[in-house]
Amino acid sequence: MNKLALPLFMIVMAALPQVVSEYQVYLLTLTVIWAIMALSMGLVLGYVGQINLGQIAFVAIAAYASTLLRLNFGLSFWLAAPIALAVVVGIAAIVGLITLRLRGPFFILVMLAFAEIVRLIIANWQEVTNGPLGLRGIAPPEPIFGVSFASKTAFYYLALVVLVVSLAALLRLVRSKTGRMLVAVREDEILAEFVGIPIMRQKVTGLCISAFVAGLGGILLGPFLTILAPSQFTLFASVDMIVMVVVGGVGTLAGPIIGAAFLTYIPELLSFANHFRPILMGVVLIVVTLFAPQGILGLLRGFKRTLAREARDGQ
Repeated sequence: MNKLALPLFMIVMAALPQVVSEYQVYLLTLTVIWAIMALSMGLVLGYVGQINLGQIAFVAIAAYASTLLRLNFGLSFWLAAPIALAVVVGIAAIVGLITLRLRGPFFILVMLAFAEIVRLIIANWQEVTNGPLGLRGIAPPEPIFGVSFASKTAFYYLALVVLVVSLAALLRLVRSKTGRMLVAVREDEILAEFVGIPIMRQKVTGLCISAFVAGLGGILLGPFLTILAPSQFTLFASVDMIVMVVVGGVGTLAGPIIGAAFLTYIPELLSFANHFRPILMGVVLIVVTLFAPQGILGLLRGFKRTLAREARDGQ
């Protein structure tokens, strides 16, 4: 991602709500929240090098923790959010210390079990979470510095700020010494350990950062949807995040955002064939993965290189 890409992205995304309908603002907000969660999966998949089917658990913990603090203890969104994020990071550290020693399918299965345990706790701890009925009537964030987030457009801008800050922070992270060490561990753990990189610490750090970003998406879900229920946090949500990363481009930061937009808007474009939409969506995904193995971002980069080569040849 070059220096101009992020400012240009901010300008375009900030301008869109001014020229689209209210429903399109809803879809844009949904895309932004999914993009935040996909970024968290992109960090685990592309830089830590693990397939995490339990990523949705971190989203669920943050969503329920922040909402319960607001509903039961009267905390504002701005006080509940950092507490919920701290809880998520603490749980991620504990889970990481236990699971990241495992490799391959063992890590995948344990994280899948972790996500299911979290979902079952939410579904069955009715005294606290209201069980399958979920938490309802979740209010938008309280006004801060005179800015109200009651409207869909205002909440969209809040979500967009969270996405942009997360993207900028992760961009700095992957270019830092920590990011380079994460890539080194992903590529060859034995060699990384030989040159003195603390493998376990780097893996746990990567998981905690990804859980924090996932939590950012989680704390926005409640106010956006106004309802939280266990059915929103199933295995399929983690799979959706993985698909977003793969379709957009693994090992990139722009890829998960492109993938989130793809998986949000393609089903809408296929809504004319409501009964066949899942089949058509599957066909679209197969075509993308077959003809763009490096994701949509890789395909776009390929087109850019081809155009540049043709321009040089033309001279």
